[in-house]
Amino acid sequence: MSDKPQSRIRHEKSRFDAYDPDEVAERVLQVGVKKTRAAFHKTLILGTLGGCFISLGALWEVYVRAHPAVDPGTAFILGPIFYAMGYILAFIAGAEIFTTNNLAAMSWASGKVTLFEITRNWTLVLFANLTGAAFIAGLFWMSGLVNQFDDALIDTAKTISAMKVSFTPLQTIVIGIFGNMLICAGLWLAMAGRSVTDQFFSLLLPVAAVPAMNFQHCTGNMFQFFLALTTETATVDLDLPSQITFWSVSANLLYVAVGNIIGGGVFIALVYYFVFIRK
Repeated sequence: MSDKPQSRIRHEKSRFDAYDPDEVAERVLQVGVKKTRAAFHKTLILGTLGGCFISLGALWEVYVRAHPAVDPGTAFILGPIFYAMGYILAFIAGAEIFTTNNLAAMSWASGKVTLFEITRNWTLVLFANLTGAAFIAGLFWMSGLVNQFDDALIDTAKTISAMKVSFTPLQTIVIGIFGNMLICAGLWLAMAGRSVTDQFFSLLLPVAAVPAMNFQHCTGNMFQFFLALTTETATVDLDLPSQITFWSVSANLLYVAVGNIIGGGVFIALVYYFVFIRK
């Protein structure tokens, strides 16, 4: 047998097979360095886009769950799948998301970036994500579509938001840990893929699992919080598990962010650093 077919097979394997786990770790490390040291204006713009994309996914989930033609049980299954669109858009389109940037902890552990650099990046991206979420919520309010289905959209956003802020600080942190473990695990799988199709299917189920199991990540909470805080509903008998206020929302975002850093930065990034990067 000649060597030519074997050479062709090796070439095809290198083009289409997934990256090995140690190769993924190296890719994540280098991407973390690149993101952390990106120009201020670039990070701000891409972070704002990231907040917009995540908010569009969150809006689609609210729309599905509020639509009168969708059975409530079916909506709880389909809503999270549509919600994943936001992260798929953000990752493939190259936007910046606070929760996925927590993987840059691997770059810090490797000594490639400083603690100041990584803290600055996370703070800036979190602020930019918040700006993007506020922008989409404002545009949606201005569109006049917010009162669809006899205010069912607003009721759904308020119900989801009230549930999110109803947990104790410790519970919220743990919920945030679970949320970003799934998000960053999905991103890790997507980094192993070589095509848009690979990345799409790698992200779909891990991201959809977050709202499906009531886990949380701070960027994903922002749009629903803005919608719940800035709109009023005509429904007087809406039974909410807790009050939605500026302070309860702010506390939730803080505790969830702490959990997200632990879930993505420690349980994913640092664990893989010790396994594949640290000599």
